[in-house]
Amino acid sequence: MTPQVAVTGVGLVCALGDDPAAVAARLAAGDTAVGPLGLPGLPDAVGARVPGPSPKELRRWLVRRKDAKLLPRAAELVLPAAGRALGDWPGDREQLGLFFGVRREPPDTGEADAAMVAACVDGRLSPALLAGPGRDLYPPLLPLKTLPNMVLAHVSINLGVMGTGDTCAGGPAAGLTALRAALWAVVEGRCPAALVGAADSHVDGGSVRDRARLRQPGPAGEAAIVLRIEPLGAPGALFHLADLGAGLDAPGDPTRWAHHAGLGDCGVADGLLALALGGPGPVVARDDDGTRAGIARTP
Repeated sequence: MTPQVAVTGVGLVCALGDDPAAVAARLAAGDTAVGPLGLPGLPDAVGARVPGPSPKELRRWLVRRKDAKLLPRAAELVLPAAGRALGDWPGDREQLGLFFGVRREPPDTGEADAAMVAACVDGRLSPALLAGPGRDLYPPLLPLKTLPNMVLAHVSINLGVMGTGDTCAGGPAAGLTALRAALWAVVEGRCPAALVGAADSHVDGGSVRDRARLRQPGPAGEAAIVLRIEPLGAPGALFHLADLGAGLDAPGDPTRWAHHAGLGDCGVADGLLALALGGPGPVVARDDDGTRAGIARTP
């Protein structure tokens, strides 16, 4: 039997809004949020930037207001999405699963520049200087912004979600890899329900330069998408997801899917966006071990 779960909540933050049905309709009509990014030194950079979330919106989801300065961009996007997906779920949050797909490691926005300059000699990194003046100048809280699993940590801390979970990082399939892990955790009874999502942002200067260096096509984007999944038969199901299993014979490149042109390339969030916005299925991903696997949306 094909393992399936019910999706009972959706939280979306993207450049065209936060209502999945409205965003899907705008994309179908050809609307786009792509435009000049206005980045210093990168006059030709284009992409789709999310307008917000505002400090007021973020404070709604934070236990401590001052923690806003610790949030990487992906966490700023994902907290409102996770809160909306969670909604008024009546279960025990200490048992609720939490799974996320994120980028390998988001770039800092210049906070470490002084440390890197002090740790280099003639353009080469010196381990001795890095361990001395470089370490002294390195911002102590910067790892809270750049470690991939901090997105999961911020959601767990601020929403009180403490069940089984995982962070999947790496290539563009990380979001769907996290979804498969969450689906099986629910099917096997390791958690009564789970929040599963993906967040990515490529619209800062460092990311735009990385995209150019790696010759990644298309405009940059950013988005967060979070689903609340529960066992089949759960009340209030919006749609269902099925794991089609490894070895799926599906056309196309198994590691990529066409991102929504109006949102730019949203990286690890693209796969879940395709499912949440009613994209064509199955959406195909390659797991970390190289096997092929597919997730399909059903009514």
